[in-house]
Amino acid sequence: MRKKYLLTLLLAFFSYLSAMAAVSLEEAKAKVKDYVESTLNLKNSVIYYNTTNETQVELFRRKPIVPSVSSWFFFVDQMPNAGWSHPVKVIFVSKKNGAISCISSDMPLLKKDSWEPLNSSMTVLRKNLSNANASSNGLTYNNRFLKPHQFTKTTATSPNSYAVIISGGINKSYNYIRYWNDCALIYQLLVDVYGFSKDKIYVLMADGGKNEDNTNTNNYEYPNYVIAPTDLDGDGNKDIQYAARKNNISTVFNTLSRRMTSNDNLFVFTTDHGSQYDGLCLWHYDSDSYDDPNQYMTPSQFETELNKIKSRRTISVLMAQCYSGAFAKAVHLDNSTICTAANECEWSWGSSNYDDFAYHFTMALSKTLETVDKDKDLNISFKEAFDYAKANDRFAVSGAWSDGVHYYEHPQYWSDGCLGERQHLDGPLVDTRSISGTTTSNIVRRATVKITSTTKISRADVGFQSYGKIFLKSGFKVSNGGKFKGTILECNSSNTSNTLRSADVYDDYDNEEFEFNSEITDIDDEISEVGGIEIYPNPTDGLLHINSSSTINKVIVADMTGKVIVDVNGGSDKVELDLSSNAKGIYVLKVISEDDNIVEKIVLE
Repeated sequence: MRKKYLLTLLLAFFSYLSAMAAVSLEEAKAKVKDYVESTLNLKNSVIYYNTTNETQVELFRRKPIVPSVSSWFFFVDQMPNAGWSHPVKVIFVSKKNGAISCISSDMPLLKKDSWEPLNSSMTVLRKNLSNANASSNGLTYNNRFLKPHQFTKTTATSPNSYAVIISGGINKSYNYIRYWNDCALIYQLLVDVYGFSKDKIYVLMADGGKNEDNTNTNNYEYPNYVIAPTDLDGDGNKDIQYAARKNNISTVFNTLSRRMTSNDNLFVFTTDHGSQYDGLCLWHYDSDSYDDPNQYMTPSQFETELNKIKSRRTISVLMAQCYSGAFAKAVHLDNSTICTAANECEWSWGSSNYDDFAYHFTMALSKTLETVDKDKDLNISFKEAFDYAKANDRFAVSGAWSDGVHYYEHPQYWSDGCLGERQHLDGPLVDTRSISGTTTSNIVRRATVKITSTTKISRADVGFQSYGKIFLKSGFKVSNGGKFKGTILECNSSNTSNTLRSADVYDDYDNEEFEFNSEITDIDDEISEVGGIEIYPNPTDGLLHINSSSTINKVIVADMTGKVIVDVNGGSDKVELDLSSNAKGIYVLKVISEDDNIVEKIVLE
């Protein structure tokens, strides 16, 4: 009996010692805070601790992490203002002896509601950054949701335009209000500025508009959950048709493959989170397993969806999520352009109410900013919008600091040839232009393939721009102090490079110099007749005949550098020139007669 009593006392004593040795939650908090700040040297991170008796840590799209011993759970967000995915730490503190184990990962917590921030004082930098420019961008908000009617409604129509808008958000904890605002601004741009038909806009956002909380209107540390509106433009109708899930995206592109024709153009916009390994993050249901394939879309899967559309004219893509550059690097389709906020191995950054790159890109396309239209053709190309967004995105220009490291986002651009420079939101520029008559006002005309002109330019500054050719045919004339500039446009696409070719033609009776930089044109007619003066053959192998209905006073020929190679006086209505001793190429002929004064291009073969 005595032995049994002693054994009971010993067991109680060791149990007491064990209890005394156990690590409390408060002790674990102190250990982790010191470990993160001193050992890991993470000064601007946010530490969370678990408030329930979880047995594992569940992250989005990652296998659950299980500690080897009974532990306190901590989660460290190393870059709280960057979009997902980005570096995180999962830390376990042994309840028995306080031993720390640390695991690196890159995805957010799934059950965020069961975690509380430990170091709210360390979030000041993030709060200041996230609230910067929240109300200084010229847009208006209601409870932080973008108001309708941000753009003046126009009478424009885009009957051949389709659009797809995708924003997953992962779940309500990470579906930040700026993603809803990004999508609403794009939607209003399509409908109010470009006149897209609403039945041709497919919107896939979050849970598809269920009547339950799906959006976080506050910050990451202290969320505020609300039900986001399904009406994006304030007309009282539901605009969100689908949850942002891969199976729904596939359904939409199956529909587009049946609806679109060879005359139609498609615009795709994506925002929210992205992963270096999984691509675009979509919506996660609580019932999903961590490897459910409907929660994400890789670049190759996205390309597969786009390739379903066999009959179409162009495709343009704008992406704002982290690692979006992986799509620009992988998705290279004919007649397509893709612009992304970041490259394939970096995070994108956002303000509290909008994503910077997406906001500036959208405003550039709105046609309300004069500085965007660099070529002054009254249209905004995707290249012009990209250049403006990149130049004004503060995270591309100034970057963001986190734990002593200066991070930037590097917007990416890819286009099939020069398409992006002539591609508008509602389609590409016209393929050809035929310009005739008399032009007396300053103007620039641009085309994709070629411009053919017989116009007469008088007292005006006129420009022709083409990505292909400019044909100045019989009847083309510059007179009365007019000026003409023809330009074969340079392609600035990321995957190609052409040479800029341009030439200026001035009308000046007393000026015997011609200012040209390089070749601009082909002349396809053997006999050119301009203003009553006949020139043939053109092209020529050397001999050139000039006949006029009046006396020819002077004939000048210059090469493309402006050097005069022929300068003869006339005195009759016919002049014959022998150019055979000169190098083959394009020359400029100026004929001054009693009745007229013309400039013509000559091809010497």
